[in-house]
Amino acid sequence: MAKELLSQGNVEFEEFDVSKDGDALAEMLNLSGSRSVPVISGCGEVIVGFDKVKIQEIIECAKSDA
Repeated sequence: MAKELLSQGNVEFEEFDVSKDGDALAEMLNLSGSRSVPVISGCGEVIVGFDKVKIQEIIECAKSDA
């Protein structure tokens, strides 16, 4: 669902499989302090879990920075 929102908003993102990538898992834990996914980072915000309103705020921020 998060990927769909980002794609619909024409926001480029990079996806990591933290179940297979130990470095990505370590970075996620450092960034969010949590093992919950998804973790979305942008515009100075870190979102843990699916929060449609906050993700849309990041999309709008990313568009304004472009």
